[in-house]
Amino acid sequence: MLLLQTDFERWNQPGPFNPGHEDLACNECHLKTKSSVRQQLQANVQYLLGQRKTEADFYYHKIDNKHCIACHNMDKNLHSSYRFNEPRFNEVREKIHPEQCVSCHKEHIGQRISQFKISDCKLCHKELKIKNDPISVPHDELIERKDWQTCLGCHDYHGNHDMVLEQTVGRAIKQEQLLGYFSKAESPYRGPIITKARSTRYEK
Repeated sequence: MLLLQTDFERWNQPGPFNPGHEDLACNECHLKTKSSVRQQLQANVQYLLGQRKTEADFYYHKIDNKHCIACHNMDKNLHSSYRFNEPRFNEVREKIHPEQCVSCHKEHIGQRISQFKISDCKLCHKELKIKNDPISVPHDELIERKDWQTCLGCHDYHGNHDMVLEQTVGRAIKQEQLLGYFSKAESPYRGPIITKARSTRYEK
């Protein structure tokens, strides 16, 4: 079968690797299933007939959070995907599915962020109020002004950079720089990266 040829992976690549993934081999994310093709086909026929609750992965496992965390395991992640499984995030899950890494980081599109909008911060933080707010324009005032670009202008979403948070709103990173970073540009955040991803799944 053509689909099972060893060179089919690169030949069938759906798009360019995202920044940082260019040197990875296909099989570092796309892991083969242990069951045979025949077993997978039988299982999926059962699924279509209503005799099985879930589809079986065909030849390769579907990409999910555990594949991402194998290389991107950040102990101090400020927005870990599992946090969004809490009941209070039901509405947010229906809109942007932040509980899944691939909702924001879809692969093979050649850019860092795929589906996150700067204004999406409001989905969780629209009623934020901080006592003794240290920044030059309090958070609740920024929210009232709908000035959502200042969120990521001062805060690194995953907290992956060792940096002092900006307290003067006018010095926040501009939207154009953020959008460039979402694509391919270098990080505009000050400070070194705290946790670097593994260069390969097989690195010890």
